[in-house]
Amino acid sequence: MREIRRDDDGALLGFVREADGGWEPLTVFGYPLGGPRGEEEALEEVRRSGLEKLMRPWEFLQGGEWYRCVIVEAAAGEVRIRPHDHRYASDLHVLTLERPGPETFRPCP
Repeated sequence: MREIRRDDDGALLGFVREADGGWEPLTVFGYPLGGPRGEEEALEEVRRSGLEKLMRPWEFLQGGEWYRCVIVEAAAGEVRIRPHDHRYASDLHVLTLERPGPETFRPCP
C-alpha cells in the first residue's frame, strides 16, 4: 500500500494498493474509492476525492440498522464518527470504528 500526500502541505489524502491487476484508490482509513484501475487513474482519484469524500454524510450499521453519521476524524485503520440520525438512541456523542469496511460503513446514497 502506498501513501498519497498533498504536495503543498504533506497532508495524507489516502492510499493506493495493487489489486486484481490494477491499483485500488482508498481513503485515509482504507475504504475503497472505487475499483481497480490504472496506477495514474487511481492516484488521481485519491487526489481528487480522497478528502472530499470524508466530508459527505455516511452510514454505519449497528444492531441490523443503518444510521446516518458524519466523520469527525479519520486515520489509518480507524474512523471516529458522530451519529446524526434521530433514530439512533444513545448517549454516545462520538463512536470509533476500527477498520470499517463496506459491510458496516458506507457513504450515504
